[in-house]
Amino acid sequence: MLGGLGEKLRNAIRNFAGKSSINKAELDTLIKELQRVLISSDVKVSLVSQLSKKIRSKGLEQKPLPGLTVKEHILRVVYDELVALVGEGTEIPTKKGVKILLLGLYGSGKTTTASKLGYWLKKRGISPTLVSLDRDRPAAYDQLKQLGKKIGLLAQKETTKGPMIIDTAGRDALSDFMLSDAKKILKKEKPDHVFLVVPAEMGHQAGKQAKAFGDMLTGVIITRMDGSAKGGGALSACAEAKVHIAFIGTGERVDDLELFDPKRYVSRLLGWGDIKGLIEKAKEIQTEVGPIGLADLKNLNMLTFYKQMEALTKMGPFEKVLQMVGLTDLDKKTVGNMKTKLKRYKVIIDSMTKEERLNPDLISSSRLERIARGSGTKLGDVRELMKEFNMMKKMVKGMASGKLKKSMRKGMNLKALKGMKFR
Repeated sequence: MLGGLGEKLRNAIRNFAGKSSINKAELDTLIKELQRVLISSDVKVSLVSQLSKKIRSKGLEQKPLPGLTVKEHILRVVYDELVALVGEGTEIPTKKGVKILLLGLYGSGKTTTASKLGYWLKKRGISPTLVSLDRDRPAAYDQLKQLGKKIGLLAQKETTKGPMIIDTAGRDALSDFMLSDAKKILKKEKPDHVFLVVPAEMGHQAGKQAKAFGDMLTGVIITRMDGSAKGGGALSACAEAKVHIAFIGTGERVDDLELFDPKRYVSRLLGWGDIKGLIEKAKEIQTEVGPIGLADLKNLNMLTFYKQMEALTKMGPFEKVLQMVGLTDLDKKTVGNMKTKLKRYKVIIDSMTKEERLNPDLISSSRLERIARGSGTKLGDVRELMKEFNMMKKMVKGMASGKLKKSMRKGMNLKALKGMKFR
């Protein structure tokens, strides 16, 4: 989801944050770098110019909030202006009989988005019927039916009562005919929400489409945000057209559809994490692995440790979980190693006896060798697991005694967080 735009923005922020002192020249350098990054992401020059003026004006003329340095104040201004640039999200009521209509050109990803949106609603207790009104593409219904089957949702060719997601026929290009056809469908179906589906690679041209549909739309769904450098252009253009972004598609998996929250999105772009998103992900998988509460931490053993790892692996692609805690620029090899390590740890714990899982202190050197043989891993792998388990156990004790909070204060500039509403 973050792609090249996020990496380039983070580099610009790092360069600025690394300066020992801040003056007008340093601010101008930051602004020029931001301009270069945003224009390369297909954000319109006029919008980049407006953003630059606001950052320069507010960065130099506004008085920093109490407790913030000039540098921290400028970073806050950059954050706020980037949030304004990408526009607003929109409320998505999840009433039981909700009817959603999808519009868009050929190749925008409407049919795939219909299934993702259906899955998103299903996780929230609503099981919509997927309806294909696309009579132009012969395989449209079959594709929707196949996608629906994978997620346990019914697909059909006609609208009925109850919750529905309606997939419509696409067109090669935006035209009066397409707009007229959309109005006819709206008049007949009377949907609660109408979403225009546009691919991120459309860049700032997405704004023209959004503006053309105008009041017909509840919002826009931008697909393929993970694979295009023009995502920033698409977001900012829709914001300029005063059409809210409803969802963004961030990958090929059925759960790679996110309700758009501009503050959380920009926070992740800048590498500041998304703790709220992480908590929401954790809640979603609680029904599968059970909740991890305070008792689990106080009585930490290999079973509860395993439980936490299992939850982590079910929270989606590991890269996205890392992004939510602010680890955005790890190389692919490192991320791959983390994935492999988690799988290996689960195999090792499975080879322990029940007694050893409940009381890891029983695991002696001879038991380590037996566990390694039983799991088909190396002795060093088992030792590594034990080391990380003991580190977590020590951390939990530190949390209970308050020592962890003190050590965190030493390693962080907490002043930089005061007044900065990043999430």
